[in-house]
Amino acid sequence: MVTWPMQNVLGLAMGTSLAMHTSTSFQAPDWKHASGPEPPVLVTCFRLQTNQIIDAGTLNAWRNHQLDHDDVFHPAFLERVIFNSVESDQVTLTDDAKQVLKDWNTTKVDFSPHLNLTSGPYYLDRGVFHSVWRVFEDPQLAFLEAIWPLEGNPLSFTRVSAAGNGYRSHGIAVPSRSYTQAFTPSGSGLTDNETQSALRGLRIAVKDNYHIQGIKTSLGNRAYFNLYPTQNATAKAVSKLIDQGAHIVGKAHLSSFAMMEHPTQSVDYQAPFNPRGDGYLITGGSSGGSAAATAAYEWIDIAICSDTTGSSRIPALQTGVFGFRPSTGSISGEGMVNAWAAFDTPAWFGRNLELFPNVLGALTGLPVDKSAAAKPPSAILYPTDFAPADSPDQIEAMERLLEDLATASDCNYTRVSIENDWAETGPTEERSLYQYLYNVTHNGWYYSAFHSFDQFREQYESRYGHIPFVTEVIRYTVTAEKYQDIMNRLDVFKNWFINQYLAEGAVVALHIDKIQPRYRDQYPGNNNPETPGLRAPHLAAILGSPELAVPISEIPYQSRITGREEKLPMVVSLMGAPGTDAQLLEWTIDSLGKSGRATKVGVGSRMF
Repeated sequence: MVTWPMQNVLGLAMGTSLAMHTSTSFQAPDWKHASGPEPPVLVTCFRLQTNQIIDAGTLNAWRNHQLDHDDVFHPAFLERVIFNSVESDQVTLTDDAKQVLKDWNTTKVDFSPHLNLTSGPYYLDRGVFHSVWRVFEDPQLAFLEAIWPLEGNPLSFTRVSAAGNGYRSHGIAVPSRSYTQAFTPSGSGLTDNETQSALRGLRIAVKDNYHIQGIKTSLGNRAYFNLYPTQNATAKAVSKLIDQGAHIVGKAHLSSFAMMEHPTQSVDYQAPFNPRGDGYLITGGSSGGSAAATAAYEWIDIAICSDTTGSSRIPALQTGVFGFRPSTGSISGEGMVNAWAAFDTPAWFGRNLELFPNVLGALTGLPVDKSAAAKPPSAILYPTDFAPADSPDQIEAMERLLEDLATASDCNYTRVSIENDWAETGPTEERSLYQYLYNVTHNGWYYSAFHSFDQFREQYESRYGHIPFVTEVIRYTVTAEKYQDIMNRLDVFKNWFINQYLAEGAVVALHIDKIQPRYRDQYPGNNNPETPGLRAPHLAAILGSPELAVPISEIPYQSRITGREEKLPMVVSLMGAPGTDAQLLEWTIDSLGKSGRATKVGVGSRMF
């Protein structure tokens, strides 16, 4: 084996690529051998405590656990085994354990009392132990950059230079799960890797509208990427996850300037591919890369995104994953580039809903409150305004879910009409809510998205002598008076809605959108014309409410791509009153469990 410089790639016999990282390198004094340096070697370290008994069952259980749960670990690392933190006479290695080591083809066993590395695979080179990271391909084009932390500063990053074999030729490096996953077999324990946080060891993708120290931010636009230097600070939300032991492994693709950009309009950076269905459906925007990574890759646990008027819920719908928009202002947006500051919030995707309360706790700094599941909503409200009348299967699937949730919570679900209730009790002379909020997208969202980047356009033109390229959907110009008018209307609507529906602690169930095939090659039309009036994803943004996208079933469709029947994800959302984030998450997890419904989805073309 040749010397393995930092970030070079080693191909194992099974075809796995591994990259060495120095962020956890450790020079052990008892590995400076007088006979000279040993050749580089793959090793497995076991961190032990005194008086432990290591038998065959313990060793085999550890090995099997790693092979089942750690996608970095490989039997090749067992060629050399080092028991660290103890002398050989401070533990007992049974005869059957010694036989297991022979069966593993372990050629050398050492005890190192001065070494204190967590249990797992390492690369040993000239007395220095290096952590190993596995390099994965990104066939979905979900990532714009692969990154990992610099040695000595977990909040500062650099690009991973390990190349992949795919179109963008970057490999995403992820660390071994062995380092952070506690495992104690029954009987005598072998490892003492401590999980100080529920997030410790999670692999996380971050949408590229968050600044990360040492990395440039693209915002999905080449002009923006070229104009600004590498960032000198890491966004607050990302820092909090790192502080809890999570690993940031890459920056995910986004629609340019976090706008509603169709793949045919994503000309600077090709849009990601949705793994669901036939593989040629849109991912939704603007957080499509974060959603695609979550839906496609088992090696990603959580993907951080942002949400303005649907960027965590619409991609969750399209890619069949859980997505959560927290209450506006509950999580710091420092270091996240805003498109509509009044509505922007950090958000996230995941395949395992049971992780979400811990992510929320890490980002808000509030303790996880499992007792919140015991506080069911006063009622479940089902606005028929957003029910797709021409999609009976979608409506039926929603109503089955609502029946299950109501039964699990010992309450009822009630159909309501926001439009009709506004006509009867609305506080304005305009009795049509559709007309009252007709221009919410054009005069609100487009105005803010345009003017949020005034400084960028001015700085770019000043430096380069011409205006920058921007996507067609942010070329709108709306007057400040029209913008202020729509913001005033939204305040009136917010107060009315909360008093009308949420004051007593109800949960609102929503169709995010109609479930139908939306292909990535179908151009939406000039300037991506907005849908007038109130849309379901607008509600949580206007109200500042938490909203959770929940995958519930799949709907068959005939694919024009594959020429056969495929499955579309069926995803709906549940929205609570502002500030009820933990209660909404815990109640949903509890109610889905009681109903026998899934709190996890898989990767690939099918959710279940």
